[in-house]
Amino acid sequence: ADLGSDTFEQDNTLRLMDNEEVVLEQIEQALERIEEGSYGTCVECGSRIPKMRLNVIPYTPLCVKCANSLESDDPWN
Repeated sequence: ADLGSDTFEQDNTLRLMDNEEVVLEQIEQALERIEEGSYGTCVECGSRIPKMRLNVIPYTPLCVKCANSLESDDPWN
């Protein structure tokens, strides 16, 4: 049982670290978009990303419509 718990904790820690790396990369990309003057514009369709969405996920590169479209195309969801 202890080995199973240790393995679970290690797997969980690795997943969290992977997620942190992804979020940090997204933040860096958002900072680049700020410098370029394209922050707040969807990288897929070019429409404005609503301020409410940016308040919730300030580093998002996608409007709600494009984000939903990509999620529905994801075979893991």
